[in-house]
Amino acid sequence: MTSIALPAGLTSLGDGTFYGCSSLTSIKLPAGLTSIGEHAFTRCSSMTSIALPAGLTSLGGYAFVDCSSMTSIALPAGLTSLSGFAFQGCSLMTSIELPAGLTSLGGFAFYGCSSMTSIELPAGLTSLGDCVFSGCSSMMSIELPASLTSLGDCVFFGCSSMTSIALPAGFDVSILSAILCFGLAFDVD
Repeated sequence: MTSIALPAGLTSLGDGTFYGCSSLTSIKLPAGLTSIGEHAFTRCSSMTSIALPAGLTSLGGYAFVDCSSMTSIALPAGLTSLSGFAFQGCSLMTSIELPAGLTSLGGFAFYGCSSMTSIELPAGLTSLGDCVFSGCSSMMSIELPASLTSLGDCVFFGCSSMTSIALPAGFDVSILSAILCFGLAFDVD
């Protein structure tokens, strides 16, 4: 199976629905889909892109783990949190569009996305989970929003190309020791 179009009445995809479908290159999701379960597309290693429907409000953990051919994705406006490990190992992912209403990024969400050079964090983001960008070895810079109140461990560990992190005014620089950003330049507004 290389492509599939799911029926219009489908509102949710269960856990592991297309797990390991390594020949799947394209899938058409119905407009009424609101939920995608854990591991739904894990190891769909031939899929280069997917259009997520505007009404999607829930994306399970590990949903796109090791989708190693995927290069970009746009998350829909209704998504307020991104579960852990969602895009771990998407090694060709160069860009991802995060919705304005997103408030949290789960641990390891982009772990090992080694081709990602930058990401724009939404202004209302409050939480970055553990190791969320670990292993993003091509990422060069990032701006943290003023709304950020929780920062996990090792957030930028292994970001070997990172040269600067822009911090909002009043940011507690001491907590950066927890994310192992040695040798970086910090730009505080």
